[in-house]
Amino acid sequence: MRNKIGNPHGRKSKENEKRLKRFDPILKEIFSKAAGKLISVATGEKIEEKLEDITGEIEFVKSLRPDMVLRTKEKIFHIEIQVQTDKTLPERMLIYSLAIKEKFGKKPMQIVLFVGKGNPPFSFFKDEFTLHKFIVVDMKKIDPDDFIKSKKPEEVIVGILAGKFKEKPQIIEKVKKRIVEIVKDEKEIAKYIDSVSFLAGLFDVKIEVKPMPIEVDIRKTFLYKWGKEEGLKEGKQEGLKEGIKQGLKEAILRIVQVKFGSSKARQIKNFLQKVDDIRYLKKIETEAIKAKNWKDFIRSIRNSN
Repeated sequence: MRNKIGNPHGRKSKENEKRLKRFDPILKEIFSKAAGKLISVATGEKIEEKLEDITGEIEFVKSLRPDMVLRTKEKIFHIEIQVQTDKTLPERMLIYSLAIKEKFGKKPMQIVLFVGKGNPPFSFFKDEFTLHKFIVVDMKKIDPDDFIKSKKPEEVIVGILAGKFKEKPQIIEKVKKRIVEIVKDEKEIAKYIDSVSFLAGLFDVKIEVKPMPIEVDIRKTFLYKWGKEEGLKEGKQEGLKEGIKQGLKEAILRIVQVKFGSSKARQIKNFLQKVDDIRYLKKIETEAIKAKNWKDFIRSIRNSN
């Protein structure tokens, strides 16, 4: 099992680039809800009061878009998430600092969270006239249990990004178990398992999702939307009909994975490869959403063929 982000060679590299483009918005959403814990890990400072999210574009010669800017009554925190080594980051941190101070009237405490493989960026920018320092946290060196033991689901999920890469499968299993322990609402469990599945894929870890006979509109989950959109994008080169077929197949696989488990998704994948009728694929998608259990689903698609 390979646990890599950003393999620089061949087809794998292109796949990872696509993943990283989807990585940012998902990661930022999770991190924003776990920001207090992340700041505590980075600085040792316990955040007692509620953090106000003031992230937005900053006009400073040109528009800048920091990952996260948060404010308490006394301090401003600027957090950047890095998935790959970027030599330009230290200078950008200086520019961000000046721009944030210009907009909010206060110099921010800056934190870089490095979640990639390899060496993290330098924690300072230096030229002939300037020395600017900030905090860099290499998530590989953070104990995942610092997050997993939390009672907040978002903080638990961030645990996937901590710890050594070779330990990711075990870390992910602990995260899944903890989510089920602390989240009692089945719809919420489905939502968080959705995020766990996505982040696990970034490390090339395939997780087994246990069957979840839940009453939830699976079409609103990230994996469903992503699967359908990716299928449509890939199919455009082969024609609209092929794009629709591929999109439907990806959507069906994501529904089955979340509702009935990864092993069942692998079974249906072989079956779907032989299906070429769009109307029949739409019928399968509808039955997957409606089905209470795996047997009902299989029976319904056989009867509708």
